[in-house]
Formats: sequence, structure tokens, C-alpha cells
Amino acid sequence: MAWNTLETVLLSALIFCFITQLFFCWVVLAKPYYYMQSTAHGDLQNLGEQPPVSIIISIKKSNHDLLQFLPGILDQEYPEFEVIVVTDGISDANEEALKRLKLNYPHLYSTHVPDDTRNVSRKKLALTLGIKAAKYDKLLFTESDSCIRTTNWISLMTRHFSDKKSVVLGFSAFENATDLPYRYMTYDYFISNLQMIALALFNHPYAGTGRNMAYTKTHFLEQKGFVKHRILQHGEDDLFVNEIATSENTAVELSAESVTLTKMDDFYDWKHEKIDRMVTKRFYKRGPVAFWRLESFIRVGFIAVLIASFICELPFPSAGSFLLPGIALLCFVVQFFSQFIVVNKIAEKLQLEKFYMAILLFDLFQPFIDLYFLIYSVFKGKDNYTYRYEKR
Repeated sequence: MAWNTLETVLLSALIFCFITQLFFCWVVLAKPYYYMQSTAHGDLQNLGEQPPVSIIISIKKSNHDLLQFLPGILDQEYPEFEVIVVTDGISDANEEALKRLKLNYPHLYSTHVPDDTRNVSRKKLALTLGIKAAKYDKLLFTESDSCIRTTNWISLMTRHFSDKKSVVLGFSAFENATDLPYRYMTYDYFISNLQMIALALFNHPYAGTGRNMAYTKTHFLEQKGFVKHRILQHGEDDLFVNEIATSENTAVELSAESVTLTKMDDFYDWKHEKIDRMVTKRFYKRGPVAFWRLESFIRVGFIAVLIASFICELPFPSAGSFLLPGIALLCFVVQFFSQFIVVNKIAEKLQLEKFYMAILLFDLFQPFIDLYFLIYSVFKGKDNYTYRYEKR
């Protein structure tokens, strides 16, 4: 059949978007799966030297029961470590829990953020207090809303430290839920962590999550703490890693045993977290941000070309006019099942609940939801700066 100009343009755009989408899926996003397949990621034999570690945890007005959260960290099977908890306005019950825990765990220490602190990020101040109080150079971070899966978490994270490796990025995930909105939140967080880990494995680390990462105190002192981004409320994890991580000094810990799990059952907490990350992204290295925005742009372009391929044949349907829509449908099916296989295989490897067919819906809407939050952060993101600070 003879192709007109419009059909030729649409077919060319379709093939370009299709091939690019497969590249992002099978080469980049699937990199963590290949890594887990090729390494003994869960093997704790021959760990070598296990350096002493300081675990820093900032707890702000936590509704979580510290008697349930902290023992999972305090009972880790590791030769020498300390746990430093920095509190910020926690409940009397949790204050009492801390006192009781310190009686049974001599390696647990706590301090607090002064109540009258203003015009600074209280989260960054809390971590600064904890890091300065740390006895050891190796620092490991998590948060009070996260669950540690095994007693080998410290061993798994710190086994990557060496003379050359001083930053370790771990994986964090939300516990899956049955409600569709919360399942999307789980998927979105999973993909964002997957993207960070994937580029780190390609020697382009650009961010980390404070729920599961480690670096040395030396880095903190060299950077003069969080001073470079002191105007921001957040960024104590992703922006700090963005500053210190290089292809030479960064390692990735990727195993089911080392994943930290968070139960995110509050939409507004997720919304604030999403906006926080959108604001801090403005200060990232340009390359990784541009790379993933290009992926989102091509995904949207792929959807647009798919729709246009069907619509353009509607005015004058004929037997031959179904060729372009047929090619478009085939491309869509292949792309969808590629995403389906890669995402669910990685989730299975990490012993997380699979997303199954929900990926179809989530993957279609994710670029548009991200665009909404990007625009929203432009107008509402000023609340994330310290000069707009209001104690919550």
C-alpha cells in the first residue's frame, strides 16, 4: 500500500518511541535485575573487615511505637555499632520507651532538637546533631517509619565500604496495599528508587533515600554538613548524595534482605514527600534529571502517537488502513509486556509484592501525575524553603 505523508511521519515517530522505550526498559531499568542475577547479593560469607558503625535516626513527632521499631535495629548481628536517635517533639510515650530501651541496650544513645530553633531545617539539624555525636566514621541511616527485614542489615550495607567506596546506596520500598491509590503510591516509590539504583549501577549515582543509605563522617565534614543547601527544608538525603557520590566512591547494596519497608497509608504524607523531592530535584546534577525526563517525554509521545495512529485512519477506513493501527497495537503490547516482565521480576527478586496488570494503568498515568506535582511544586514549593519555615 502507498503511505501518505502523515502515515509516514506517524510510523517513524512510533518506531522511534518504541525502540527508545525498549532501551529504557530492557537496558536501564532492568540493570538491577541483571546485577542481582550476576552477584551473590545475599551471601554473607567472606564479609572481610566489619568496621564499627554509627546508625543515625531522626524521629519527629512520630506516631510509630519505638518499642516495635528500634529493637529490630538494636538487635542486629554486628560486632560493633551504636544507635543514635535524635528526637524532635515526640510523644511522652515514646520518650518513656527510649528511656526503657536505653536500660537494656547500652549502645543506644539519644538527644533532641531544641524547641526554639527557627529558620533552619529541623530535619537537617537533627541529623547534624546525630552525626557530630557519632563515635565512628561509617554512618548508616534509616527512619522511624521503616522496617528492617533481617538482623543482617548492617552487615549487608557496610560490606561495601572499602578504601575506594565511601557511599552505599540501599533500596527502600513501600509495603503494598489493596486500595488502588495506595498501590499507585507504592509503584511510584518503587520506580523512583529503581531509577536511582539503576543509574548508580551505571556509575552515574545522583540521589539516595534517607531510609536506607550509608556514607562516611569524613564526607559530612568535608562538605561542611548540609550548608550548601541550607535554604531548603529537605534534601538531607538525595541532595547530599548528589553532592558527594561519584562513579568511583559509590557502591550499591541490592538484596531482598537489605531492603527497608515503609507503610505509607497517608496520602498527604506521600503528597508532601513527592513535592519535597520535586523541589530538591531542581538542585540535582542536570544529567540524570534530563535523562529521566526524556524517558517520561518519550513515554507520553509514545502514547500520543499510538492514539494518533488510530485516529488518522478513521475518516477513510479501508482494508489497508488497518496496517498502521495494527503496527501501533503490536508496539503497545510488546512495550507493555516488557515493562510488566522487568518490574515484576525485580519485585520478585527483592521479595516485594508484584504489581501485575496494574502496571498498565500506573505506567500510563505516571508521567501526567509527575507533571502535576512538578507544576504544583512551582507554586507551592516555597513552603519547602527555610525562610518560610513554620513549625509543624
